Amino acid sequence: MSDAQQRGANCVWCAAPLANATAHDLGARPLDAHGVSVLWFPRCCRTCWKDRS
Repeated sequence: MSDAQQRGANCVWCAAPLANATAHDLGARPLDAHGVSVLWFPRCCRTCWKDRS
């Protein structure tokens, strides 16, 4: 996953650039990063959201 996908700037599935008005927030997700539990906040585009819902 690219840095932009991890930051929520691009869709987590298709990597399309996201705008705040069009992005769908997928909610906080736990992630184990080198033995430390952290939260990350993935986002996706509307097309991927529709295809996966």
